[in-house]
Amino acid sequence: MSFAKSKFVISVAEVSARPKDGLPCVLLIGRSNVGKSTLINALCGNKIAFASKKAGKTKLLNYFLINDSFYLVDAPGYGSTDFATKDTMHFSKMMEEYLPLPQTKTVALLLDLRIPLREDDKAFLNYLRNSKKKLLIILTKVDKMNQSDKARAKRELEAVGITTYLESDLSKAKTNKIAALIESNAK
Repeated sequence: MSFAKSKFVISVAEVSARPKDGLPCVLLIGRSNVGKSTLINALCGNKIAFASKKAGKTKLLNYFLINDSFYLVDAPGYGSTDFATKDTMHFSKMMEEYLPLPQTKTVALLLDLRIPLREDDKAFLNYLRNSKKKLLIILTKVDKMNQSDKARAKRELEAVGITTYLESDLSKAKTNKIAALIESNAK
């Protein structure tokens, strides 16, 4: 299972400029440099999203049409960047406008398992939980950790109520599982 038919459609700076065709959306969100673009490329089987090693490159909402049935939307990263003050205000406004939309069916929150949750992660997680949207947690970069560090990090997640999640190591099996869950939650 992968997103066999996928294409980049549009990047928008303002939520009001989004596609107006009424198709459902799954929002991919996470801290800057968490691996959103890399995951999109793995899910789609080609490089349709720009992945950078430098944090904070995504500044717009990037819409990718999946199997002509829903959009996967890559959001700017939240958290610390060189331009945190301006970007944080823009990001907050963007989320306040985007999350209530009826087309936004699910939010996939990506968390880099190597990095302990910070206060802004916890606050944003609570904000997403209160949004009443379906929430998927995807742990990234798990392939870069040893077993004891993974176990410690997962205990930290459990302490804040994160007990259900998917792991992304970019393997075909896990990527297919993530794709299937995203597609089933796009409705």
